[in-house]
Amino acid sequence: MRLLHNIYHYLFYALVFVIPFEDDIRAVPNILIGVLFALLPFVDKRFIKRLLAHKIYITAIVIILFIALSSLIIGTVSEDLYVIKKLLITGAVLVLSLPVKVNFKLLLVFILSVTLGNFISIFNLVNYTLRVESFEIASGQHINDLLFIERLYFGFLNSLSVAFSLKIWSKIPKKYRLFLTVNMLLSACLLFLVVSRMAIITVLLLFMIKIFYETSLRKSLITVTLICGTVAAFFLFNDNLAKRFMYVDKTNDFFYKIREWEPRYVIWNCAFSQVTSPEHKLLIGDGFNKTQENLNNCYSHSMSKKERVAYFLDTRFNTHNQYLDLLLSKGVIGLAVFLFLIYSLVRLNNKDVNQLNILLVLVLFALIENLFHRQIGVYLFALILIVLSPNTSEDNLLDE
Repeated sequence: MRLLHNIYHYLFYALVFVIPFEDDIRAVPNILIGVLFALLPFVDKRFIKRLLAHKIYITAIVIILFIALSSLIIGTVSEDLYVIKKLLITGAVLVLSLPVKVNFKLLLVFILSVTLGNFISIFNLVNYTLRVESFEIASGQHINDLLFIERLYFGFLNSLSVAFSLKIWSKIPKKYRLFLTVNMLLSACLLFLVVSRMAIITVLLLFMIKIFYETSLRKSLITVTLICGTVAAFFLFNDNLAKRFMYVDKTNDFFYKIREWEPRYVIWNCAFSQVTSPEHKLLIGDGFNKTQENLNNCYSHSMSKKERVAYFLDTRFNTHNQYLDLLLSKGVIGLAVFLFLIYSLVRLNNKDVNQLNILLVLVLFALIENLFHRQIGVYLFALILIVLSPNTSEDNLLDE
């Protein structure tokens, strides 16, 4: 039985390790989930009872059930199945995590996986730079081909890796601390290099919150000043960073460049116009597919350039905001249940700055991405819930 329990733990660790590469090896996590479910009844015979006693997991499962039932009520199950199926993965991973003690080793597995992805990205970036003899990433999609995952999720993964590192740094053996320190600096430098805007903001907030919480005011101010000076230097000496992050352009003003360069300017305008539409079902929403159709219709009528309209329609841009997506697709009830989950996580972790930092990563990235529309998004959502749940207390970090 002990051997079986150890095998189960290692398989779950393997599942966590492959999450950052899920887009390229989708079959692997699916196989691991299948094997884990086959072993679960033998490893933990009381997993159903434990699940029912787990308030956070139950709230997350209620969200999934509500989304499925509301789609059934408004008759959009078949159209919304592409999101519902992904959300079921969250429920599966939560259930499978019940026998697992979330100690520093599990978080370290995820950190190592992101580190591997970063080195793959560095190798690709160096090869590209040597080949073309320049490094222009302020515009264009080629950067997504060079990174081990597209830029937005590259930022999400590295932000989460930094948050996990800050959580376990003081709890792990000293031999691991140098690695974590260097790795956090590597993540921060890469985020500035590839200009992942939300991730840069998030990581800076994580460092500053940690510094102010754990050091004196004087030391905090000195350290934050040094960080701000370093960031300013990045902007001064990295033209790509200034162009992409601040939309610097000598010929046009700042707001003009936002309107022309930032797709979310159009997307969010169209999304907010749906919120106030008389056809919108305020309580239970319009369904994911209908929301996308309404967005596409808005794109067709809100832009004058045919090429840009075609780009938006071909790409089928969703709301790029999980809160807006739930409000439009699942109504006030769907958004309220999700916000209740966030509120519950805040209450459970309000005495632990490291846990709140991890939650901050989720809250901020949900502002710019529909996590539930991407398979890697629901995996990361599940992982964050596991780490922030009561059974992952500090007492467990050094278990095993």
